[in-house]
Amino acid sequence: MSRKLKANILSISLSLLTTIILTSLLLIIIGKNPITIYGTLISEVFGTGYGLGQALFKATPLIICGLGLALCFQASLFNIGAEGQLNIGAFVMSFVAYNLDDYLGIMVIPVAIAAGFVMSALWGLIPAFLKIKRGVSEVITTIMMNFIALALVNYLLIEFIAVKSTVRTERILDTVFIPKLSDISSVFQGSSANMTFFFAILLAVFMYFIFYKTRYGYEIRSVGLNPTASRYLGVKTNRIILWSFLIGAGITSLVGVNFIFGYKGYYELGFSNNIGFTAIAVTLLAKNNPIGIIFTAFLFGVLDYGGLAVNTLVPKEIMLVFQALVILSILAVDKVVKIYYLKED
Repeated sequence: MSRKLKANILSISLSLLTTIILTSLLLIIIGKNPITIYGTLISEVFGTGYGLGQALFKATPLIICGLGLALCFQASLFNIGAEGQLNIGAFVMSFVAYNLDDYLGIMVIPVAIAAGFVMSALWGLIPAFLKIKRGVSEVITTIMMNFIALALVNYLLIEFIAVKSTVRTERILDTVFIPKLSDISSVFQGSSANMTFFFAILLAVFMYFIFYKTRYGYEIRSVGLNPTASRYLGVKTNRIILWSFLIGAGITSLVGVNFIFGYKGYYELGFSNNIGFTAIAVTLLAKNNPIGIIFTAFLFGVLDYGGLAVNTLVPKEIMLVFQALVILSILAVDKVVKIYYLKED
């Protein structure tokens, strides 16, 4: 195990420990017993198959979206537009699925996924183009395009597509649904978890291989570390930026698979529930490592469902505070670890 990997593990561990301590202090201040709260959360999630299934269901879109963001972050592109990108892609995915499921049957799934992927990728092309041609910060453009994407989808839904008195598309046929985990094991009975979870795991393994075992992955990381030096070494940095944005944005659309084909059967405005923003924290905590994203996404999935489970004891917003403290802790602790463990300035 390399010294840098050990430093990353140490940084993440200390960040989580710091977060637990700070959250415990907050619970004590408001008159709650931290041991009782954490005990209830753990028992509700890991003590039942339903709770574990719900945590996996909530972790699945975070893994997928986190992988899309990691591709951008590895190239030092701070993409904050995943919320808009995944909604655009999922909306198109649902629209295609509903209109073609009668004709294509089960084959509508790959066709709809491809359509959603392409649309999200094209949406990511805009900030990539502006950065390459005009030097416009991707932070600004991706933030603004979130609002445009959500407003556009909202308009199309309400004016042309939505089922009466709702803000959702028509429901796809039951025959093109992805199997639930409860279909495989009764342990997960009643849970929304579905086979998309295993797809997310395979995607993470594939992305890890791309990042660390291929020339393309090396070039991405090289551009992220030092674009100027990479350019002198013959790396086409603009091409890396373009493809990172295109593919990264496209991957975020796959979040829709979990909801549309595995859960509800339609696109619904607000279905993402800020997944695109939460995935930023998931990716940063994992240090952009695809395998690490699996574990950090699961942590956030546990906190998400656990927040509902302990809602009778404390406000579920406490778990949002926990998530925020994780981000702040990783930023603070990471700097300390670099100075005292890796001896960096």
